[in-house]
Amino acid sequence: MKPFNFYFPTKVIFGRKRISDLASLLPAEVVRILVVTDKNIATRTPVLESVRSHLGDRQVFLFQDVKENPDFSNVEDGGRIARDIEAELIVGVGGGSSMDVAKGIAMLAVNNHGLCNYLKGEPLLNSPLPMVCIPTTSGSGSEATPYAVFTDLENQSKIGYAHPGLFPIVSIVDPELTYSMPEAIVVNSGLDALTHALESYLSTESFVMNDVLALHVIKSVLENLQAASRKEPMAMDAMAYAAMLAGIVITHGGTILLHIMGYCLTMYHGVPHGKASAALLPAVLDFLRDHSPIKDKMKRLDELFAPHGSAKTFIEDLGVSTRLSSYGVLPGELENFVQKVIVKSDVRVTPAPVTDRDIFNMYQSAL
Repeated sequence: MKPFNFYFPTKVIFGRKRISDLASLLPAEVVRILVVTDKNIATRTPVLESVRSHLGDRQVFLFQDVKENPDFSNVEDGGRIARDIEAELIVGVGGGSSMDVAKGIAMLAVNNHGLCNYLKGEPLLNSPLPMVCIPTTSGSGSEATPYAVFTDLENQSKIGYAHPGLFPIVSIVDPELTYSMPEAIVVNSGLDALTHALESYLSTESFVMNDVLALHVIKSVLENLQAASRKEPMAMDAMAYAAMLAGIVITHGGTILLHIMGYCLTMYHGVPHGKASAALLPAVLDFLRDHSPIKDKMKRLDELFAPHGSAKTFIEDLGVSTRLSSYGVLPGELENFVQKVIVKSDVRVTPAPVTDRDIFNMYQSAL
């Protein structure tokens, strides 16, 4: 059996109404808290007020300017606020963007250089502030990872960052906080969780324990996403659980080629992240069936999708197109996409040799 390490220091609190446990879960010595979220959560849902009401008598400050695809300046703005108020703990409330910005702010609150320096490899002198994550969507899994992803506007790319100090100390996964999601976000975030688990299952970094968890997530998403998109509470609960578990899975197996191919659709055409990955999934699976040595895993995935017709049918039945042209992608863009993808580490953990031409052909087949 392949040797492995499994490390997951985050305390996960799962269940309806578990947000009420928030105050009791915080370190007793913490007084000054910065809550990080976006304007939609802050002004259009009751979530923020619920979080605030459960923070007790601590001093609570708010950063509500998180962007959908947060860039370096977005994080640095929050970092300055955290330093100015001498924050002792960061609480990220929202989807993946809010939680990732919370992680970036936790870094910059106690380290003096710009975010770009650390993304380029400069070590952190101080470990990030402790964080609590409270997801309001069911997809990114950031509540269960040491990762954060930021947008590099200058180079038109997304950059991931990992540090053990970015594991939240506590994550409260209260499915009721996801019930206000619009159908489109339910689908987009659910497809993100699906592709997280599927890619980690296929990754050369995965191992038997991780595979078991990944397959459990895939099966759960396939069984529940359609009903969750209709806002059925039990299915939405299942999706909140699956997304969190998928975060644990990618912590240990990572993502493969599919995720970084999807980033180009997000950067250049504004396609939401989960939908972007799903749109390319059939093309990537076709490539791996022909070129990957892990035939048993490919067969297992096909068996899981079979009751739904196929991966392509499952995705399109959710109203998501698998044709890149429907998102405005033009043939002349593909070579640029390839160059953005081929340099990323995700290529190296993809279970097949991958060349520039292979990536081009996958994009082209999905046009």
